[in-house]
Amino acid sequence: MAVRGWSDVPAELLTDIAGGISELADIARFRAVCSSWRTAAAGAAASPPPQPPWLLLPSSPSRLFFSPREDRIYPDILLPHPTAEANHRRRRLYASPHGWTLAIDATDLAASLLHPFTGATRPLPPLPAFFAETDDLAWDWSPHGVMVSCGEGLLFCASDPPSASWVPIPELADCNASSINYAAAEFFVFEEDVCRVTILDAITLDIAAVLPAPAVELPSEARVVVAGDELFLLVKSKWMYLFGDDIDFSKAFRINHRGLNSVWQELDSIGDRALFVDSLHGFAVPTSGFGTILRAIPSTQ
Repeated sequence: MAVRGWSDVPAELLTDIAGGISELADIARFRAVCSSWRTAAAGAAASPPPQPPWLLLPSSPSRLFFSPREDRIYPDILLPHPTAEANHRRRRLYASPHGWTLAIDATDLAASLLHPFTGATRPLPPLPAFFAETDDLAWDWSPHGVMVSCGEGLLFCASDPPSASWVPIPELADCNASSINYAAAEFFVFEEDVCRVTILDAITLDIAAVLPAPAVELPSEARVVVAGDELFLLVKSKWMYLFGDDIDFSKAFRINHRGLNSVWQELDSIGDRALFVDSLHGFAVPTSGFGTILRAIPSTQ
């Protein structure tokens, strides 16, 4: 068959090609060719492959996005607009390093997953009524489902097959979760007030390990970072509120959570990697390929 133009490529072949694309930027380029290519890439856009998170850099007047895998900066990417139905809803948005954003309606607690780069959406069951009592929320996404908490206890909603409701995890009914991170088929549930990490199997939801806190006096502003077989703990002491900036009360610890009889070790260096943390998540990436972002940051501040 003679191919007369881009739009004449057989749909089955286009779908197969799109399914093999591993970069978000390449999926976007593929979909931009024409309407038939956009249709063929619908599946790839709805379920983009796992990859290091993109970073939004401080910049003016346009936004800058940095792709760690490509070591490339993209200026002011035009993100898909939400649908007309979603526009009128007063949603709270909670991001994840895995690309998906959890959207919760402030009125009826209707929940869904949104992908800001592809515009894909996935409906979730409404959250229980007690979630309306606070804006504090910990959550993360895995290919097997979504785990969420608004303080004490954890809830899980399976995605394969899709669950019609959120299911509590009885073993952690008293867990005061402050952040949840997913990595390598496990959920890492962190309790900031006691600096304790509970590791759950993402499929069975069984407790795989409990990592007690290191020797930290009066912990405050603690964050945990998942980096392969290692976990990093960044923590400050409440003593900092008494002494101000004159004394540094911040500490960093590392543990190999897959090792036998592993213990937290205090660090003065994290090596050739960068840690990114906020109140919801923490992740690490190697910095060996960060030449572009290191050159760009001074000009964007």
